[in-house]
Amino acid sequence: MSIRENEYGIIAKTEEVLKLNPNEWRVLSAIPRSSTIARISELTGLPYSTVIDVVKRLTRMGIRIHFVPRFDIMSLKPLFLLYRADRIERVPLYTTRVMKLVGKERYLGLLAIVPENLVEEYIEAVQLTPLERVEGEEIKHWLPTGRLTRYISGLGLVLPSDERLDEVLAAGRAPIERREKRWVDWIDLLVIVFKMRYAYTKLSEVARLIEEQLGMAAPSRQLMSYHYRTHVMGLWNYNSVDFDLNGTVAPKRLYVFKGRESKVIARTLVEMPYFFTSYIGEEAAMTYAQPPCYTHRLFYDILSRVDAELPYGELFVDGEQEIPWPPAEALRYYHDKGEWMPPSEYSSEVLV
Repeated sequence: MSIRENEYGIIAKTEEVLKLNPNEWRVLSAIPRSSTIARISELTGLPYSTVIDVVKRLTRMGIRIHFVPRFDIMSLKPLFLLYRADRIERVPLYTTRVMKLVGKERYLGLLAIVPENLVEEYIEAVQLTPLERVEGEEIKHWLPTGRLTRYISGLGLVLPSDERLDEVLAAGRAPIERREKRWVDWIDLLVIVFKMRYAYTKLSEVARLIEEQLGMAAPSRQLMSYHYRTHVMGLWNYNSVDFDLNGTVAPKRLYVFKGRESKVIARTLVEMPYFFTSYIGEEAAMTYAQPPCYTHRLFYDILSRVDAELPYGELFVDGEQEIPWPPAEALRYYHDKGEWMPPSEYSSEVLV
């Protein structure tokens, strides 16, 4: 089901593919393992000034770079809820994205990152009964180093590959890892939150954002640096990269998987470009993607090899709204009380 070489030129003429020059690809491939720009330079062998220029160029191209923490250690739960509804006026605290979805029917999808002890309260605060619920024991993102990812240097194309598919499927059957929980200090949380928005936000910029957005005195640079080195880096998983293709030719989609091997397909898909994020539970999983037409053969080949169902088919994203996580009010609450704000105490207006 792999893409044939004589198809590369056809794909290159479309807007359904990420196109990067070799230096851009080298930098993009190093970003997940690099906590700093200097580390990208070390891994790629490119001059520091060149790396800065390339990162700026990638950002202008719409590529987003996010710090991904180990949510499980922080006692945070990635949560996806699917509703049979057209719209919702407001959503509770901890929602990260609202999606209008179209399949055989019209649906509403909510993505959230919720403190584990507040999951039930969050669901109740939505005030709708969910059709499906995926509690992510894992959250995984596509990385340029994905084992089903291939870079065609001559044309600068980022394409899927099935050469290591058997290996990836086998690895996807591994049990979900359980790790010891850790309480997160408010300084650690602030640094993590601002780096989740952009992974290479400097601590001096974090301090400015704390004062500007939270109206609070920022910790000293020395104190934040200590927390970053000794606490935050221990919670760093990797940096994710994502981007948008032309939505007219490659609509965004959402897939809900049910069954014994739902985690296998959700883990496998994010090894392939254009399948950006998977929330993975024991009996259900969700993948958020923008798959070009030439990925469909491989997608259905993978689905045919696993014991998992796609009960709602492909759900097309008909509109979506990102919501900043968490809002300033919740961060100030965490600072004052040392615990997460209840979801019902704050809500965001939905515009889609």
